[in-house]
Amino acid sequence: MKNIVLSQDKFIPSQSGANITFHRLAWDNSSQPESIIAGSDLRYYSLASENTALHSHEFAEFFIVISGKVRHIVNGETQDLQAGMLTFIRPNDVHSFEKLNDSVCEMVNVAFKLELLLDLSTYLGNDFFLRRYTGPVLPPTFTLSLVETEELALRLIRLITLQKTDLDQARLKLKMILAEIFTRFFLEWQTPDPSRPQWFDKLCSEMKRKENLIGGLKTMLKLAPCTQQHLCKCFRQYLNTSPTEFINEQRIKLAAKQIIETDEKILAIALEYGFKSLSRFYKIFHKYYGVSPARLRQISRQKVIPL
Repeated sequence: MKNIVLSQDKFIPSQSGANITFHRLAWDNSSQPESIIAGSDLRYYSLASENTALHSHEFAEFFIVISGKVRHIVNGETQDLQAGMLTFIRPNDVHSFEKLNDSVCEMVNVAFKLELLLDLSTYLGNDFFLRRYTGPVLPPTFTLSLVETEELALRLIRLITLQKTDLDQARLKLKMILAEIFTRFFLEWQTPDPSRPQWFDKLCSEMKRKENLIGGLKTMLKLAPCTQQHLCKCFRQYLNTSPTEFINEQRIKLAAKQIIETDEKILAIALEYGFKSLSRFYKIFHKYYGVSPARLRQISRQKVIPL
């Protein structure tokens, strides 16, 4: 299959320095084949063929899968991607997408000029993150949690509209997001600590279940095979947090998801997840999301794209 090279001048607006797009890939044998290379911010594809066009770019990009699954063919290798997977594409990478188990896939893609990475390198005073970004044969791929995926997708989709209404602010926010993402994944990212006990990971997984979160610290202590003192030490050592802070974070994430997806009253949601004080719920919510619960619900419904 012939490789299509996408030019920077054609696909990246000169003023914003980036092109943010939402893609929905569905596979329908009754329709005419279309390429993922198209010309609008919201792109919906009903593909007759089982793959998109093989292509590379003169610019950099990253994309995050927000729902479904898709097979990613890149540099001659195959990656099966699912919701939460964040993939970075370099200018020399050659890639396309293929059908995976008839799953409809939704993703947000950010294509941007390389100059933005050079600006970040100058700001940081080194290019170590660039070496970790460009070094691997296959594009770097990381997995985010469901809540992290929704948060990132929402921030990026909001920029689509902002680029049309306030270009200066959109450009600034884009640079902030790029700095945050590249710093996190290419400077701060660490592999899991091999010394972390299996029971600790299992406990954290169990405590993400709604029924355990409602039980709070009492339930955690019942599930933990150690004393409360040792448990606190483990949370501080492995996650740099406390058991109570971990529980509150998981509660808030589930509450935020329910606030976005339902019309249920905020007070009822707060009580449902074990918050006895509405003021405390608002305080913790604002700590993690930077806005009130009502504002997050309002923001999420300004978009026509389901997250």
